[in-house]
Amino acid sequence: MSHRQIYLGIAGVAMALIGLGALWFPVYLDQFDIYGMKVNCGNGIGAMAVQTQVEGETAARCGTALLVRRLWSIPTVAMGWLLVTVFVVMWVRDEHREDEAVEPTHYVPHPEIAGPTTGWWTGRRS
Repeated sequence: MSHRQIYLGIAGVAMALIGLGALWFPVYLDQFDIYGMKVNCGNGIGAMAVQTQVEGETAARCGTALLVRRLWSIPTVAMGWLLVTVFVVMWVRDEHREDEAVEPTHYVPHPEIAGPTTGWWTGRRS
């Protein structure tokens, strides 16, 4: 396995974790509600519609904020998953090729029958 394959797998895991983290963390607007709290729109997985039912403009801004979060985080998760899948496929194929490349040891029952191992044709002289 080459270093490139390992880096590919690490990059895929990192991208998938960043995308999943972005989907999991809450999305806030840069405005405050009547109680002085930041408006929470939910997270990338599900919207929290309790605060957004009061005002139409706030609901539209929350929808846009969630859409923007999903527009970059879902493709990031997909690309990370794809890179991890490519890493696993390359890993399995390399192991399969290494198994085929290993030549079994040959058993010679009587080495004296196999012939001389020294001489001018082998490059070794005794």
